[in-house]
Amino acid sequence: MGGADVFFVLSLIALIIIVLDGKRRIKHRASAAQPYSCREQQRQSPSQEASNLPTQPQNPAKDALPTSPPTETTQCLSASGGSLIGSTLRIDGDVSAHEALVISGAIVGHVTAWEHSVMVNEAGSVSPRIEARTICVAGSVTGQLMATDQAIMLSSARVSGSIDATRLKCESGAWLKSTVK
Repeated sequence: MGGADVFFVLSLIALIIIVLDGKRRIKHRASAAQPYSCREQQRQSPSQEASNLPTQPQNPAKDALPTSPPTETTQCLSASGGSLIGSTLRIDGDVSAHEALVISGAIVGHVTAWEHSVMVNEAGSVSPRIEARTICVAGSVTGQLMATDQAIMLSSARVSGSIDATRLKCESGAWLKSTVK
């Protein structure tokens, strides 16, 4: 074997290693993009999942209300990816997403993600409209919610306006002043 052949073989091996490492890094980034609780739920068996769901924080104003056991609504809405609007971000204008969207900040404008899910975290707020496949609210929404699949109101949700959804799930403790279609 000549020097050129050895160089060619070594280059080919290096190329294969680079491609495999790139695939490994992509897989690692995808799992790192998921919230920690989502990764833990995926690793657990269904029997473990029910016993390890996070407990809801105690709120002195709600102590007199009966609490319901955690349900499937506390699970993550998207398996991976998506966009996060952080708690320090305020958007005055419309937001159109082509992936799952998690809102921890404030949006004053229309939020649209027709083929995806929108999650409004406890610190998040949206007005006047959300349009998505699945809408999950743990924070505050004033205005119209339009879900082509389902709308989920968690116990900390505060919704004022109208809800138009194929299916509606509402946990005990959620505050709704809404018309439901």
